[in-house]
Amino acid sequence: MRDVLVRRGGRVALRDAHVVSRLAVPSLASADLTVKARVRNDSSTAVTTTVSGTVGSTAAFRRTLSLRAHETRTVTFTAADSPGLHLDAPKVWWPAGMGGQPLYRLGLSATVAGTVSDTAHEDFGVRDVKAPLDADGARQYSINGRKLLIRGGGWSPDEFLRWDRTYVEDRLKYALDLGLNTIRLEGHLEPDEFFALADRYGVLTLPGWECCDKWEGNVNGDEPGDPWTAADYPIAKASMAAEAARLRDHPSVVSFLIGSDFAPDATIEKTYLDALRAADWPTPVVAAASDNSAPVSGRSGMKMTGPYDWVPPGYWYAKREGGATGFNSETSAGPDIPTLDTLRRMMSPAELDTLWKDPDARQYHRSPSATFGTLKIYDAALAGRYGPPTGLADYVRKAQLAQYETVRAQFEAYGRNATDPSKPSTGLIYWMFNSGWTSLHWQLTDRYLDQGGAYFGAKKANEPLHVQYSYDNRSVVVVNRRHTAAAGLTARVTLFDTDGTRKYDRTASGVEVAGDGARSTALTVPASVGGLSTTYLARLVLTDSRGRTVSRNVYWLSTRADTLDWAHTDWYHTPTTAYADLRGLGSMARVPVSATASTTTGPGGTSTTTVTVRGPRAGRTPSLLTDAHLVDAKGRPVLPVRWSDNQVSLWPGESATLTATYRTADLRGSAPRIRISGWNTPETTVPAA
Repeated sequence: MRDVLVRRGGRVALRDAHVVSRLAVPSLASADLTVKARVRNDSSTAVTTTVSGTVGSTAAFRRTLSLRAHETRTVTFTAADSPGLHLDAPKVWWPAGMGGQPLYRLGLSATVAGTVSDTAHEDFGVRDVKAPLDADGARQYSINGRKLLIRGGGWSPDEFLRWDRTYVEDRLKYALDLGLNTIRLEGHLEPDEFFALADRYGVLTLPGWECCDKWEGNVNGDEPGDPWTAADYPIAKASMAAEAARLRDHPSVVSFLIGSDFAPDATIEKTYLDALRAADWPTPVVAAASDNSAPVSGRSGMKMTGPYDWVPPGYWYAKREGGATGFNSETSAGPDIPTLDTLRRMMSPAELDTLWKDPDARQYHRSPSATFGTLKIYDAALAGRYGPPTGLADYVRKAQLAQYETVRAQFEAYGRNATDPSKPSTGLIYWMFNSGWTSLHWQLTDRYLDQGGAYFGAKKANEPLHVQYSYDNRSVVVVNRRHTAAAGLTARVTLFDTDGTRKYDRTASGVEVAGDGARSTALTVPASVGGLSTTYLARLVLTDSRGRTVSRNVYWLSTRADTLDWAHTDWYHTPTTAYADLRGLGSMARVPVSATASTTTGPGGTSTTTVTVRGPRAGRTPSLLTDAHLVDAKGRPVLPVRWSDNQVSLWPGESATLTATYRTADLRGSAPRIRISGWNTPETTVPAA
């Protein structure tokens, strides 16, 4: 629900105040601002008013005008008539990771006979957004002249549409922690405060209308919807005008999608475009989130090819369907089983028993639809690749491995292909970023903000400087999302049997990679390695010129690949006819991991716990996907929490230092503790005070 605002003023009212900025690109050396507002005489007699304004602390402008009784007039200030609205060396707003997020403040006042009658204030950012179609018809966004790969997630509001600023802010911080740069909002657009937070944190937003609803009833094909009547058009136009007016000054908003699964017809499109044009909408208007077109907006440049249910990691590397080419507006491998802590909070013992025992069972916490009501596809893959679960805990630990590898592969494939000369990837929206309720699918973080394999797989894939393995051609690639180039890097890949026996080891030195999402192939793993077990591990390490590790990535792979049945692809997945054999992970020896931790209190009521995790002291077998969980004295997870890294794999003699930052109050007065667990690591808890 949104607040109802009642305003009280004098004879003259100011409404619809906003700023249109024109940034010089690519130099960013200057910007011209245009300030507009509607000035309304609310009295029954003529009046003379002076409208004056400021932008920041430097620009000031004013104008006196006469208004007839009840007259409304738009007043416009430009750099041509108000020199202060020409900015030299403007403070440019950037998405997080590309620069800062400075905001300017517009202040307007209307005075009558020396008395202030009304005021208006608006925050805005100076930035330039373009989103043309590339040579392959995909939409390619650029900010301030620099191309960027959209890496986002679908936003779900609270199930009862309750507004909670702290909860929303926590989720936006999670998006940044994951290396995402965008949130897509499909209908149910959040209140103004959401977009103000996105501006502050540098999270791009893609708002738009919702699918499968009345607003696209005239064009929604076989999906349910109500045809529009003559009365619906002015309502739709007023709705578009209202959304445009409240969103246009937010620099985080980089488009509006006037369609979702379908694009509007000519009449509906004109209704929306007229409202957007009248509101001085500053960023690209996109016809649909699917591969559709509208008469004026043209082709959407997006695809909505799924998948929405489980597919193997190698799926993402194919340049077809949902694979890493173009702009995929909603896509993921479907189910995401939460941590055991969350499952026990949200499900009854009987439901938990059914969860791991019965793939055909209807899952209340998944979906009421016939397509997504069960976990049958997901469970078949889990058992086929990792072996049948032996209990709830085994089911959940296998799920975390499966979700880590598929989510990591999804983001890595799109990252690798972003600078391809042919059919590059330009954007992906993970479906979905979060869930508005206690769910078993479509979420990188669960309702309680706990973090599992999906979360840390995405976080790993979206590192600023990242070394990764390609499932399609076995190349070891370095991707650099920083603006500046990187040189003097060394990439090393080592293959191990599951018992830790080393079978292959190669190093490439002098690796260089340009910035802004560029990639460099360091080396390629051979198609076959003698004596390698069916299930094996690949450890990738990237070091800088000083020998410091800047990226580390561990994969569990098989000499037998997943086989996809592309010919029988449907709208929500591509069937898998043969699974990779990862069952060898089940035979890994259980190895102990030790940890020490300490906590310091920081500013703003936050605490930071530093954890040093040490791998096995002897032998060869590593500890795979070692997880550190911050818990209170009762063993309950302390949430939200932002880890520097987590779910690390450690070989004997190796160690990793991790930090966790969180609100001190979320400890509920108890001392912090760290719970260590992993694929083949006995669970242990250590003090962290």
